[in-house]
Amino acid sequence: MATILPPVPSESKSLTTFTRSRASTGVKRTKAKPRPSAGKLAGIDRAEVGAYRNSYKHNLCLEILQEGNVSSFIELFQLFEHQKKDREAPDNESAIKNEPLLIHQPEKLDKLKSKLVEVEDSRRNGKHNKAYDAYLDLAQYFEQFPSDEWLTDHFHKQCMKESLRVKSDEGKKQAESNYSIGIALEKRGDLTKSIEYLETFYELTQGQDWQNEDGVFLHDTACIQLYQTYTAVAEELYEQDPSECIEYLKKAYRMASEGGHKSETGMASHRLGNIYEAIGDPEVALMYHKGYLDRAKRDKNPVWTGKAYEAMARCEQSQGNLETATEYYQEFVNITKDLDDKAVYSEACSSLAYLYNILGSYDKAVENYEIAARHFANMDQERVDLLNINTAIASSHDKLASYSQAIQSGDPKVTATLMEWKDYRDRSFIDAFASGTLPIDSEQESLGTESEEKVAAIGAAAVSAPSVVPAFQRQQSPDNPADGSQYTLGESNVDVGDEASQS
Repeated sequence: MATILPPVPSESKSLTTFTRSRASTGVKRTKAKPRPSAGKLAGIDRAEVGAYRNSYKHNLCLEILQEGNVSSFIELFQLFEHQKKDREAPDNESAIKNEPLLIHQPEKLDKLKSKLVEVEDSRRNGKHNKAYDAYLDLAQYFEQFPSDEWLTDHFHKQCMKESLRVKSDEGKKQAESNYSIGIALEKRGDLTKSIEYLETFYELTQGQDWQNEDGVFLHDTACIQLYQTYTAVAEELYEQDPSECIEYLKKAYRMASEGGHKSETGMASHRLGNIYEAIGDPEVALMYHKGYLDRAKRDKNPVWTGKAYEAMARCEQSQGNLETATEYYQEFVNITKDLDDKAVYSEACSSLAYLYNILGSYDKAVENYEIAARHFANMDQERVDLLNINTAIASSHDKLASYSQAIQSGDPKVTATLMEWKDYRDRSFIDAFASGTLPIDSEQESLGTESEEKVAAIGAAAVSAPSVVPAFQRQQSPDNPADGSQYTLGESNVDVGDEASQS
């Protein structure tokens, strides 16, 4: 059996040291003169002269070979050639083509030499796990350079090959290699390929008690990572394919549940509720929103609790259950009142006022519209103006029944009081009329009651008109179409629009 001897130690400086020295002093190459004799030239060794004149890449390769690391030299040389051919390819129009070549970047060359030599030494000693770690270090190092994605891919592939040579860990390194590739692809935005590797990682960790350096089980890591990636894919598919979006959200929900990530399970439930609400299935949406509410209460998260009540109110409202919707909106108002977010509190009050207007509780509608407008002051004047309009409409509904009854009574005293009231329009006339202090005979009172019922019906019909829809349901923007129907899968509020509000 051949014996591998260690490299012969040398007291002279390394070849790359001379190259760096030349670069730092700014000395330029000059045309070489004929050497008068072999051996020493003016006291300088010929090897040192060559090192001073040669490129950094040339000297680095010589050092690797002098140290006996042939495999490292071969792999490094192949990387140089690969980059050169890729740059010279006629169909390569990438901006990366203008980036400097690897051979002109000393720091990266030093990193490559150090780790490739470490890989070769580890293989000689049968320590393939050490070789895997060295390759992984290189892959992660080049991830910080966008122009070096090809190097990241190369070393991740080397990690995968090396992981198969590790026989003592029952496949743990292989699983970790799939995870690393999946994460790298996800950072690059290639979610479809990323899922393939992450799902392999998930399968390899099933039934295993492997842990990372922080003591976290790798299977739990696989679950949470797949939850995040599935959710990201669902966001991309939301507009083009809602049914496929739902499938990915369900996968995300299962991964969060299996991994024991309770908060993520709640958020996945909320997203599913939002998408079912968007496609017009409020019954299923309500089921998922209730799951989100349950998780929010357990976590004692007031923001999530408020969002859950708001979503549930929308679902009940779209099904025509206005009384239940009002109860949920009232809970939403109570929670947001204590939060330091005036905009959310204003929206909650506006939504509640809108339902009170439909139900005929005009005084409560006016009260909540006024609160909503007051908390939006100095923030969005256009929205404040619209809330003031809604306040005026609700106020007119509040006064309409008594006003119409007074007109039809024909009583001179009532008419005189009514004319006086029109000068300042406070609630004194309405309160007096409601308390019976204004004289009306029984026949007129009966007529007034019938009129009041008609007016209430007119008021309810008027409330369903688009002009009284809360401001946050009527805003239009490039991301919010004219009908107001806008949904998001994340934590932001879901705007249900006119049709859902009136159904």
